[in-house]
Amino acid sequence: MSTLKAKHFHLIEDMDIAALAFAAVERVEAFGAGAKEIVRTWIRRSNDRRLLAMMNERMLDDIGLSNHEIRTEVAKYFWQK
Repeated sequence: MSTLKAKHFHLIEDMDIAALAFAAVERVEAFGAGAKEIVRTWIRRSNDRRLLAMMNERMLDDIGLSNHEIRTEVAKYFWQK
């Protein structure tokens, strides 16, 4: 463990602390933006599948989908494509 600490402090000495902090903030922001987009996609999929499940036969014919295709899509979890 002391070797790990020595390496860690050596890295900090070699790099500017401000640059490390800036890089950390950029990574957190990128993660947040990516996570937000993933959640938006999941919500959209969930809403789309709920609407598909409520469509009647005429509506399905209008959009060119069969009952089997709708059942297959609606059965998916929100994180599945």
